[in-house]
Amino acid sequence: MFPGMFMRKPDKAEALKQLKAHAAMFGIWVAAIRVTPYILHYLYDSKDELKLEL
Repeated sequence: MFPGMFMRKPDKAEALKQLKAHAAMFGIWVAAIRVTPYILHYLYDSKDELKLEL
């Protein structure tokens, strides 16, 4: 039928190694997305300020 139905399961050590790698990649992506606004704000910080005088 389908070749994927009868594939054997990977061993636990290999699965844990892959899980750690994927978790690390996910953590790096989250950190990059979280820090990007701060970096862009620092790089493109305009010096013009809106001052309201009454």
